[in-house]
Amino acid sequence: MPDVIVVGAGPAGVVAAKRCAEYGLDTLLLEKRKLPREKVCSGMVMGPVAVTLTKQEFGEIPETVLSNPPALDGLYFHTPGIGSAKLDGFVYLAFRKNLDYWMTQQAEAKGCAVIQGAKVNAVVEKDKGFVVHMEKDQRKQAIEAKFVIGADGAGSIVRRSLYPALKVVCSHIYQEYHKGELDLDNRYFHWFYTLEFSPAIFTVHKKDNILVIDYGARPGMYKKLIGWAQDYLAKNHNIDFQNPLWRGACLQPALYRPLISRTFLPAKGNALLAGEAGGFVLPITGEGIGTCLRSGLAAADAVIKAIESGEPADNTYLKEVQGIIDAFDKLLPWFKKILDETRSGGKSLPQVVADAYRASQVTF
Repeated sequence: MPDVIVVGAGPAGVVAAKRCAEYGLDTLLLEKRKLPREKVCSGMVMGPVAVTLTKQEFGEIPETVLSNPPALDGLYFHTPGIGSAKLDGFVYLAFRKNLDYWMTQQAEAKGCAVIQGAKVNAVVEKDKGFVVHMEKDQRKQAIEAKFVIGADGAGSIVRRSLYPALKVVCSHIYQEYHKGELDLDNRYFHWFYTLEFSPAIFTVHKKDNILVIDYGARPGMYKKLIGWAQDYLAKNHNIDFQNPLWRGACLQPALYRPLISRTFLPAKGNALLAGEAGGFVLPITGEGIGTCLRSGLAAADAVIKAIESGEPADNTYLKEVQGIIDAFDKLLPWFKKILDETRSGGKSLPQVVADAYRASQVTF
């Protein structure tokens, strides 16, 4: 019987599992897919928290993990028909399949057991611990542990098991890989905020000779945005959308306001929700690696303190992640600024968005 089960081998789950294993806990990390696996994400290690914690916990990102180019010089923000604004700043760049796998290998090296292809179906409270019901190779298993860390993304089964009545609003993120050249500066990541769809976005960047295109919008706007964006990029930037190399999709939770108001608590006894499972994604940018690492470490430290004190882990965890939630509270007004600028004609929209992204480069 492990001391702690961590669900999800993204940055939040891996760093939590690594920290628990380093402390000497019998740690089991469950990942539903075989690693390395494709993951919808920009792959940017962006902002002071993401960069600092990656280096602190895993060391310098190896060249074999980074893409080509291994880093960007910053971000461009475009509003078609209006103009563009630039935000300079060094940004590491990788494919998440490589970044996550590199991190997971380090957790294994510290003694964490990893089961790949493990689909978690439910987490059930039992006595003072939990039973994790999982399935691997069509074989069902039930594993008990005193502590569970749910780091299994926006559609978290751990969160749904703990809070079955919670309704989570999510944005839809769709990503495509294409062959071709990009007639925009390849040293920058390009965001497009249109007057028609703001605050929905689409983005373009190039790495490893692959054009990576993302679309993000709330339900109801998603398909219209994709059609508009593909038409625009084909006509204005010569991108051929025939025969994509790969397609993927994911959800991104919008739990900022429930976290701020405490109508949703990302912890219940000795079950803790980290990363996107707990809603820890920065407003405006959607950046998640920094918040994932920070919340994953907080979850591990709360488990360790609970073992030392004999008290439940949730109170410690909620105190540890309050800094992230406070940062959300400060950033949310930027949504209104972006919408107000859009409604007024969008003349300064690229600069407003650039300023919002600059404001998001906070520590917590």
